[in-house]
Amino acid sequence: MNLIITHLLSVVQYQNQLIRFLVLFIAKFIPIGQWAHDDVHSPKYQKFKTDKLPIIQTFVKQDWQFLLAFYEWKYKKKMRPVQRRN
Repeated sequence: MNLIITHLLSVVQYQNQLIRFLVLFIAKFIPIGQWAHDDVHSPKYQKFKTDKLPIIQTFVKQDWQFLLAFYEWKYKKKMRPVQRRN
């Protein structure tokens, strides 16, 4: 039983050394921070910016007779009816 535990511990220590080596290698030779900075200012990512949200106004239902009276009051002339084409 002790032999299995010591073997597993040695495997874990070897994996730990390997992970440390790979992280150090990545940190030295792959400039991750520079790539991230360049991607943010790239034009292809600028299209993902969102616009401001529109102002939502409540809908007020109005009567057509009221609208005709308002138009006549505002412009001082009556609105002619629409002539349909047949």
